[in-house]
Order: sequence, then C-alpha cells, then structure tokens
Amino acid sequence: MRLHTHDYRAPETDGIVDGAILMHREMAELLTRRQSVAWHDLTGGPGCVAAAGPGDVVYAGSGPYAFLYHHWRQRTGGRFRIVREVHTALWSGYWAQEELCAPLVRPGDLVLFPTEYTRRLFVRHFPAVTEENSAVAYPMLDRLPRNGPVPAPGPGEELRIGYLGALSLAKNFDQVVDVFARCHRESGGRASLVCAGKPNHPRWEADAVRTALAGQGVPPGAVDLLGVLGQHQLADFFARIDVLLFPSTASRETLGRVVLEALAHGVPVVAADVGPAVELLPARNLVPTVLDTTSEFTMSRVGPLGRIDEDALTRKLLHRDYAPAAIRSAAPFQDAAFLHALAGAPDAHALDHDTTLPEALRVPARADFDPQRAVAQAEGLFTDFFGHRDRAVHDALDAHAAEHGSDGTAPGEWAALHDLVDRPGRNLADYRAFPRLLDALVLPPLTYRLAPQPVRANAGKE
Repeated sequence: MRLHTHDYRAPETDGIVDGAILMHREMAELLTRRQSVAWHDLTGGPGCVAAAGPGDVVYAGSGPYAFLYHHWRQRTGGRFRIVREVHTALWSGYWAQEELCAPLVRPGDLVLFPTEYTRRLFVRHFPAVTEENSAVAYPMLDRLPRNGPVPAPGPGEELRIGYLGALSLAKNFDQVVDVFARCHRESGGRASLVCAGKPNHPRWEADAVRTALAGQGVPPGAVDLLGVLGQHQLADFFARIDVLLFPSTASRETLGRVVLEALAHGVPVVAADVGPAVELLPARNLVPTVLDTTSEFTMSRVGPLGRIDEDALTRKLLHRDYAPAAIRSAAPFQDAAFLHALAGAPDAHALDHDTTLPEALRVPARADFDPQRAVAQAEGLFTDFFGHRDRAVHDALDAHAAEHGSDGTAPGEWAALHDLVDRPGRNLADYRAFPRLLDALVLPPLTYRLAPQPVRANAGKE
C-alpha cells in the first residue's frame, strides 16, 4: 500500500494553531516517520493523484475537501481507496462534504470521526455513512504526557478552577464566569480562576471579565486571563489548576481536544452531559444540561445547543464531587488506531456515547438537490478560488446576489465574501474560507432543530 495525501503548506504561527491544523501537522509528522508518503498539491486538480494505483490509499486529511478526490477518482477511472475525515459536527463545511461524497463512495472507502458521538450524528443522517465504512480514530495521546491524577484540594482549601478554549457564548463561557463567582462567594474567597483562550467578543476581553466579576464581589487577583496559549505552554497552564471546566454545548463540538489534554496532564474535567464529553468522562463528572428545543439553528453559525445546570456545577466544585483524571478509552486516540484505519482494518471500539443529541437532531432534507450538478459547481468554484481566478469568483458572487437577493445571507456578508477573494494569499490550511464561498454559491447552509426528548438516554457508565 502506498499512501498519498495533500500538503497544507500551513504558514508558521509561532506555535499557536487551531485543533484541525495542529492535527494535520501531527499526522504529517507521524506518517513521514512510519512510511513513505506521496505528498501532492490538491490545488493542482485531478492530476495530483494520477500516480495512485490499485491498492493505494488517498488520505484526504483535514479540511472538507474530500469530495474532490471522490469526484476525480470517478472522472479518471482511479482504483484507489479514499480515507476522509469529519472533524466538525453541525457545520456546513463537513455536512456539504458528505452530501457531495455520498453518491461517489465505493467499497473500501472509510470516513473517520473524532468521537462516537460525532459518528452517530452522520450515520443517522447519511445513508452513505455506515457502521462498516466509518470508524473513530483521532490520534493525539501518543504526543501527550501521561501524568498521574492531580489530588483534589480539601474542602477548606483553595480550589483553582481552569478554563481552556474559545471565550464564547457557544462554549457557555458566561456560565463559567457566573459559576466561578458563586464558588468564590460561597467558599469565602477560597476559589480562583485561570482562563486561556481567544475572546470572540469585547465582553470577554480580560478587563471586561474582571470588571464583571468585580461586580459580583470577586477581587482582580482571583482571576487570571492568559490569552491564547501555544502547545508548549499547556503544561504550565495545567500545573496552575485543580480542575478544568468544559461546559461547552457548541454546535460544532466534536471532541473537546482540551478534555484529553487535561486528562493526560492529570487534571480532572467537569463537563456538560451531552456531546463528546459523555464518552470521555465518567458520569460523576457530567453536569445536567437543558437542550434548546425552541430555536432554529443554522449550520453556518456556531452556537450553544443547551445550557448546563449552574447549581449542579457549583455544588460539584464546592464539594469536590468529581472523579480524578483518567482516560476511559485511550485506544481511539492513539496512533495505532489511525494507522490500522489507513491500512483498511479499522479497530472496533465499544464506546459509551451521547445518544441525546443524535436522537434529538432534526435536519430537513435539502430541496431539489442534484448531487452531480453540485459537485461540478463545487469543483469549478474550488478551481477558480485556488487558481486565483478572482474575477470569475467576484462575478459569480455578484450574479448570485442579483438573482437571489439576500437569500438568507446576513447584511454585509456579500461584501465580506468579496474581501475574502481579494486577500493576497490563500492556502488549504485556511479551511474555513472555501466553505464560506460554497455556502454562498453552491449549497446554502441547512437549518436544524432539536426535538424534545422525553427521557435523557445518557448513562455515562463508569
């Protein structure tokens, strides 16, 4: 078997990268160490995999571009296998990828997911994604420490609470702030907060957070906001906290890489009891969550699917009612699982997982969907955008706006799309750019709702 995959050529960013780009870099290093890899430039078109023959594998890698490989294989009569990935849940980029790939999937192809929760979302909504041609594999643990559990502070000792990730409403960061303020107040000041991550709104800038907490009686010295950290700074961050909060119910959450990072450093995690955390943590570390069953969501925007029970989380923290750090199932997150999947023999993992969100999700079928036409349009747009045929993309945006009006596009979005095309540089690692154009011109983002669930199915077995 010879492995073919594309080279992102991601620009250096002083060690600070998002999870998808970080994984691609880690996979590139892993594959280069383990076997010979034929690197190619995806922007070169169908010829980039012309050398892939029977028995070879094309690893589509990170970013929602896998439909191109399936399309080009069909066009050129290729006989290679394709291993693609889905890294984000309810996002139009990967949802569109699966819509476009569906009629082109062949026996032997495989789609990898970071968690069983995410796999279940797609198995339930895409007939082309089956039990047999999908697996869970997200290798990262072999590049992390395996520290012993950090002991919990006693009831009368200071509790150092941590948060790592985007400071956003989608991840329920406002609830982190409110719960910490309660813990600080109800413990007589024996609680501190250390946060690291990028604020996505002025209200989450350091001074604004300190001001909001001061209004709840928390002195400035009790909270430390570190901003964005590089991978080399994580050990110092985890050494400063006793417990990590992960209340995210973000619609695009598929793993919560920070959960595994914390556990690997020996730090326990307390999280929402829906989504990926259900299979990563014991039931004792999960906090009841109320889903938002009244809103209509769109796959073009990230938002919270529910809110955690702040009373329950506060009690857990004050009474140290959570289990020590332990990785429940390490196998899917180790290199071996990923390498076995590439070789065509994915490991089977029996994983307890969230059933609430997959069963609650309701996504209306796309009206008048012609997959062949959509694939051709998407390929043409990809070729124009990455081929720097900017005038063609600008004309397509203008024509679409003239024909369809706003078409649900937010005010100012058309101008933002034109600005996107005018950027001096572009690369595959900017994996959100092309999907935004795909949303506007080919496959409008779908909407979805969460249906009320009479019985919460998550058991979170120990």
